[in-house]
Order: sequence, then structure tokens, then C-alpha cells
Amino acid sequence: MDPKPLSTAEWAEVGMALKFLWLALGFALVAGPSLLTAHAIIPSVVDSKSVAAKWTKFRAPLYVLGLVCVVGIFASLFMASENVEFLERIYSRWWQ
Repeated sequence: MDPKPLSTAEWAEVGMALKFLWLALGFALVAGPSLLTAHAIIPSVVDSKSVAAKWTKFRAPLYVLGLVCVVGIFASLFMASENVEFLERIYSRWWQ
């Protein structure tokens, strides 16, 4: 099987899929530390009395930010999967 070269429209689909994958990575890099800080670090340092108890007010915004980013990850991956239909057109039997 010799695949044909990609057209300009197909390259545009590749670029769009890659943009959504990079966006998902960006969301993950924000969601992880945000949720970790809200769920583990802040309660731990407050319980050990390393910082004042007023720091607990930052937990809710960090949770919201983390959950929005998790939703963004799934949305980005869904949009990336919508932009890879060219693979089926080019490699109709890509698993073999």
C-alpha cells in the first residue's frame, strides 16, 4: 500500500488535530498542580500549622480551576478525534 501525498485540506486537518492535542496538554499541566494544591498541599500545610488557616479559602477557586481544566481536557481530546477523519480516508486499513 503506497499512500498518496496529503492535500492542503488534509494538512489543515492535521494541524487542527495537533492544536487540540497541545491544548489538552496545556489543560493537563494546569489541572494537575491546581487539584494537587487544593486537595493535598493546602490541607496538609494548614494542619501542620506551617501557614495560617486563612489559606483554606484558596481551595475552592483551585478546585474550580482544576475541574474546568479537566473538562477542557476531555473537550480538546474530543475535538482532536473529530479532526482525524483524514486518516481513515488515506489509510482505510491502517491496523493491518
